[in-house]
Amino acid sequence: MLRISQRLFGTLVLVFLCTAVSETQAADCTHGDFVAAAAQVTAARKTLLALPIGDGQETDVSPAGQQAIAAMKQRLDEFVGTYLRCQPQSLGAKKAAAELAKLVPPAPAAFGVFVNGKRVPNDASHGYQLDFDIRRPLSQPKLATVTAKFQIECGEDTVLLIFAYGNGGWNEVLRAQGKPYQSIGDAWASFDYAVSPSDESGHWYVLTKTVAPWCSSTWSEIRYAVLRPAPASVDPRVLLSRSDSIWWGSDDFGTLTANRNDFDVRFHAESIDTGVHNRVWVRHFRIDDNSIRRIPPVALSPRDFVDEWIISPWDEAIGWTAGSATLELAKMHAKLSQHKFHDSFNYDSATRCSGAYPRYQIAVDSDETNENFYFLVSGDSDYRMDTISMTPNPSCRGPDILAKMATQ
Repeated sequence: MLRISQRLFGTLVLVFLCTAVSETQAADCTHGDFVAAAAQVTAARKTLLALPIGDGQETDVSPAGQQAIAAMKQRLDEFVGTYLRCQPQSLGAKKAAAELAKLVPPAPAAFGVFVNGKRVPNDASHGYQLDFDIRRPLSQPKLATVTAKFQIECGEDTVLLIFAYGNGGWNEVLRAQGKPYQSIGDAWASFDYAVSPSDESGHWYVLTKTVAPWCSSTWSEIRYAVLRPAPASVDPRVLLSRSDSIWWGSDDFGTLTANRNDFDVRFHAESIDTGVHNRVWVRHFRIDDNSIRRIPPVALSPRDFVDEWIISPWDEAIGWTAGSATLELAKMHAKLSQHKFHDSFNYDSATRCSGAYPRYQIAVDSDETNENFYFLVSGDSDYRMDTISMTPNPSCRGPDILAKMATQ
């Protein structure tokens, strides 16, 4: 009994000592290392603040600006990594974000730059705004994700850093950021992301999106990607990288959903009918291991489905096309897609067709070819293109419900 008690006591002492060592290591690296890394960020930020800026319309980034932005990203990565390596596994996201912000205080209000001989307040300068956001994703509770966003002219740029806990500290496992750019339009503004749950093999991914910043328009480009952590590197494996146009005039920069085996990106953009200012675009994909393919829903209404069917490449649209009419519809798709976004299409009407299964007839005319097209669409949300004819279907004579299909 005494031998067992001694063994138990020894185990408890060992646990206590390991805990004490861990806490001591955290204490050793909290102050000096943090302050030194923060000073490097402050120096990089000072260089950014001193960059010449335009009048809010300058979209070019000078070689000096490119170097300063790249240096800022590097210093931010080092700073966040230094801080997180010393934090306990029970890292609190809000507290940690506040501590990072405190270590790198706001730019002095009195500081400014000169443009054409006039002092410009630094709240319009590169690097003036600097924000840290830390999350502990519910989908991956063993991870800590950090975004560092800093101001550039007409927008912002972002670095995403993802850490996993191990060997007594948080270690960086994935870093995502934009490449050096000559135009602000390539910066990562309005950035957001979602981390997926683990799949059957234990693998996870991060879905990201960013909107290109610009000085003078609410029409822009949305870029979205799927990234997986790579072994022995913080540079991720890029499984998908796509872009589309976006309208963010209602301050809607798109939404993300990342599930175990599928993900979804939604945003507002243009229609083939210029009388429809914008519609909801749906980008829904299936992910199996490292294979990705687009799947329904591809639109939120039969009207939008016709829009999406026309503008999508045939290798995607064929998956939403009736097999019995594939050859005929392939020819029609080639004809119609030549005129997409050429100010030629107008929606005339939408009617429900007879029968128990939901079917709709969407009437469209073309100013460019002076033709009328009648699209027969079936389905509730998993829409399918059945036929396209030049004359209306007699079984589709219900009231016009086109207005009810708007998704603006």
